[in-house]
Amino acid sequence: MPASFIGFLGVFINILQLLFLARLVALLIDRTGSNAITRLLVDLTEPILAPVRRLLPSTGGLDFSPTVVLILLVVLQNVISSSV
Repeated sequence: MPASFIGFLGVFINILQLLFLARLVALLIDRTGSNAITRLLVDLTEPILAPVRRLLPSTGGLDFSPTVVLILLVVLQNVISSSV
């Protein structure tokens, strides 16, 4: 793969990681999701979380999908950086 594409992919993964962490903090502060920034973060990250949430077993109200997605993003970033 060209180095510029790998660089772009690395930046894209970093942005996704920041979005997921920002969503976590925003939902800790604003549990209802009524704030515009919280709503934006949920809208941006939900298309990635929903399929993962469907694959995970029910855990009685705990949502582990953001953790799974963040772990997958870190693994993907390590694979991409090691392939350079």
